[in-house]
Amino acid sequence: MKKILLIAMSLFFVGCSEKKPLTPEEQWHGFCTSVGNAARSIVFDRQQAIEKAQAVEHANKIEDDITKKFILNIIEKVYAIPKEELTKDQQAVQEKVRKQMMEECLSTPHEKMPRYKPF
Repeated sequence: MKKILLIAMSLFFVGCSEKKPLTPEEQWHGFCTSVGNAARSIVFDRQQAIEKAQAVEHANKIEDDITKKFILNIIEKVYAIPKEELTKDQQAVQEKVRKQMMEECLSTPHEKMPRYKPF
């Protein structure tokens, strides 16, 4: 019984230990994952008949310039997709745009890190 208690306590302390700080590459990858997820949400909004003006107005509320630039770029690209393509296979289009925007973000040179809260 004592062994089980010791093992449980050691696992508890290992789980509560402080996380190592992320490298700049890991931070950028996390940001790009968020950008991809935002792209999927923007496609979904477009499929739900949200107007481009509303999307741009909402994006302009973003305070971080790096994030705002990416989101406005996504809005331009998503609203350039023909409506017929958006309605064929909605989830496939969402996933395609998510991957495309994430890859575009990952291939973008970055000197400055955006200010965002990873989940």
